[in-house]
Amino acid sequence: MNPTVRRLGAYALLAYALSWAGWLPLALTHQVVRVGGWPTYLPGLLGPALAAVVVTIVAAGRDGVRDLARRILRWRIGWWWLVALSPLALLGLGYAAAAIAGQRPAEQDLWLINGFPRWGPVGVVTLLVLVNGLGEETGWRGFLQDSLQRRVRPLVAMLVVAAVWTGWHAPLFAILDGYRGFTVVTLVGFAIGLACGAVVLGWLYNRTGSVLAVALWHATYNLSSATVAARGLAAVLSTTVVMVGAVLLVAVDLKTGGRTLRPAADTPRRTTWTPVEPLPIRGPSRPTAPPAAH
Repeated sequence: MNPTVRRLGAYALLAYALSWAGWLPLALTHQVVRVGGWPTYLPGLLGPALAAVVVTIVAAGRDGVRDLARRILRWRIGWWWLVALSPLALLGLGYAAAAIAGQRPAEQDLWLINGFPRWGPVGVVTLLVLVNGLGEETGWRGFLQDSLQRRVRPLVAMLVVAAVWTGWHAPLFAILDGYRGFTVVTLVGFAIGLACGAVVLGWLYNRTGSVLAVALWHATYNLSSATVAARGLAAVLSTTVVMVGAVLLVAVDLKTGGRTLRPAADTPRRTTWTPVEPLPIRGPSRPTAPPAAH
C-alpha cells in the first residue's frame, strides 16, 4: 500500500477513535447531550486536531509539527478576514428574517448550544473557536485536505474530506439532541450540507493557508446555524447561502480547469497537482495526474 494512503488512513482511524471514545459511552448509556454543558460532547471535537498532531509527529517529526503550527497561527491574510467572519453577516440576515416573520429569538438564546455550558458570549465564543473550530479544522483542512491535495485535484480532496467528516459525526446522531430526530431524508441533506461546507472551507483554506481563518469561519457559522436562536428560519437561510456558494465555486472551478479551488501562490503549502488550460477545440481537459512522490 502507498505510504501516503497508509498515513491518511491511520489519521482517519485515529481521529474517529479519539472522538468516538468520548461519544460512544454516552450513546451506549442512552445519555442525551442538551443545552447546559453536561453531558457534553466537546472533548470529542478535539479528536481531529489531536490525531493530526500525532500522525504529523510520527511521519514528519518536529519540522512537520512546526509547519502545522505555522499554518494554525497564520494571521496575515489581509481582507480574507472578511470572508473568515462572513457568517456573522448570515447571522444578522437570519435574525432580520426571523424578526420580519414574527419569530425573533430571545437574545440569550444566541449563546445556547447543545453540549456547551451556559458561559455567556465570551465563554461560548471561546469554546467555539478553540474546541469546535481549531479542534476540527486543524485536522480536516490543516492536515487531511492539505495532504490529499498534494496528490489529487483540490476538489477531489475536499469531497474525500467531506465523506470522512460525515462519517465521523455518526455517534452524534444517537446523543446530540438536535440530531436524534433526523430522518433518512434529513441525513442525506446533512451530508450534502457538509459537502458544501467542505468546499467553502477548503476554498478559504487554500486561498489563505490559514487554519485559524477556517476555524473562525466554522465557529461563526455555528453561531448562525446551531444555536437555539438559529433554529428555524435563521439556520435554513445560513445553510442555503453556503450551499449556493459551494455550487458556484465548484461550477467555476470546473469551468477554469481547477484554478478556482487550488491553493494560492503565496500560501505556505501548495499542491503538486497542476491545473491545465482548457483545450480550445476538444473541450475542457481533465486535470493532469500529480507526479509520483519520492
